[in-house]
Amino acid sequence: KHKTRMTIKSQTHKGDGFNELRFEDELGKEEVFIHAQRDQNNIVNHDETTRVGNDRTERVERDETISIGQDRREEVARDESVGIGQNRVHEIANDDSLSIGRTHRITTGKDRIEQVGNHRQDITKANHMVEIGGHLEQVVAGHHNLKTGEAIRHTTKVYDIQVSESLTIRSPAGLLRIDGAGITLDGLALSFKGPVNQQATGSNRITSTSGVAEPGEPICLSCLLKAIADGHNMIRMEGAS
Repeated sequence: KHKTRMTIKSQTHKGDGFNELRFEDELGKEEVFIHAQRDQNNIVNHDETTRVGNDRTERVERDETISIGQDRREEVARDESVGIGQNRVHEIANDDSLSIGRTHRITTGKDRIEQVGNHRQDITKANHMVEIGGHLEQVVAGHHNLKTGEAIRHTTKVYDIQVSESLTIRSPAGLLRIDGAGITLDGLALSFKGPVNQQATGSNRITSTSGVAEPGEPICLSCLLKAIADGHNMIRMEGAS
């Protein structure tokens, strides 16, 4: 019936199965077929090379385990797609490097947790944008330093700053310092634009501004010094005469 086919086939002892090794030599239909009724074990004492001229399909109905004694290298000339039905775990004893030529996109359906045991460094060559739908909380045990080359702008409804010791705002013309001793204004020239309102309560009083210049003009420092000397003041204004 099959003039171009050679078959080596054995029958399972006391069963319906069989093992088969078949060769098909018809032009255009050449094939080597292996059928193992149960297990198939291959042992190669040295090297093994497999070359597939076209497509390759491999299907494992249950689990697969691969053990490699030393290095492994895999190269894909075009695209790669991996689909995992449930969980995935990677354990790396030492370093891990990832190099991407263009865009890197990560989409997480629920939560994302990152834990770094030591230092972390992020470098962005161009712009960096972060959008948060809810709240943002940051806890820093040490220092928090922010340096920009141009400007910092905050837009919000309420801006609340709380410090336990002192708050200092510096500029080339002077500084504003708030600490346990009170409020200190130190500048080359101090100007008020608009009306000045004062209310004193308790034993400490706000420095009197009687005798100050009109709004928008430099403050009369001698008048301020006299007002400071009159009582206990919470605001000290210091500047060049």
